[in-house]
Amino acid sequence: MRIAICEDKEEQARILMAHIERYQKERDLAIEYKHFPNGLSFLDNYKQGFDVVFMDIEMPLLNGMETAKRLRVVDPYVPLVFITDLKQYALKGYEVEALDFLVKPITYPAFATMMGRVRKNIVRKGDESVALQTAEGTVKVSLADVFYVEVEQHYVVYHTLGGEFRFWGSLAEEEKRLPADRFVRSSSAYLVNLGHVTRVDGVDVYVGGACLPLSRGKKAAFLEALLAFVNRR
Repeated sequence: MRIAICEDKEEQARILMAHIERYQKERDLAIEYKHFPNGLSFLDNYKQGFDVVFMDIEMPLLNGMETAKRLRVVDPYVPLVFITDLKQYALKGYEVEALDFLVKPITYPAFATMMGRVRKNIVRKGDESVALQTAEGTVKVSLADVFYVEVEQHYVVYHTLGGEFRFWGSLAEEEKRLPADRFVRSSSAYLVNLGHVTRVDGVDVYVGGACLPLSRGKKAAFLEALLAFVNRR
């Protein structure tokens, strides 16, 4: 595992690093970690490949919430765990798809429990994929990389981190083979990955940098599914 720690206070960073070292010894894991002293340093030196980012919220120069928003531009998927002594920030974490929060002072049992969640998240994302039969051949796409699925006339279009994949089919067929608790219709033409929803505003759903319609007939069921998804995370 590769862990990034974005924490301006040396004492707090040392506590977290000690927890990491204890955890890897107890579970016989190979873990690498890197400490960044502030949000600007973290963003300037960030490279995709971390399995989790632990980020303090209260930092000088650039606070953790703003750092996380900029992080999501370059890496929409890395699990993010906020470190804070302010529990009221928990609701704002949804805006940047935070996995969870650790409240200071961070105890080892709380850290170990969180690491269990992180490891399950890694396994879940790595195992789930879908095979798409395109004109260029079969493409295997991780479900975590799918923003939404769209139907255009008689073609299905998967909008993903790696680009668009188009093939002959129907949205109803794709809906049957995708996880129903994760992919939900926002309208008759769109099937949305709830894990990438950043905002719902009236009749609009924002996902993967796109603004999609939320139809009146689908709105109640969509919002109910989204709330259930958030509560499971």
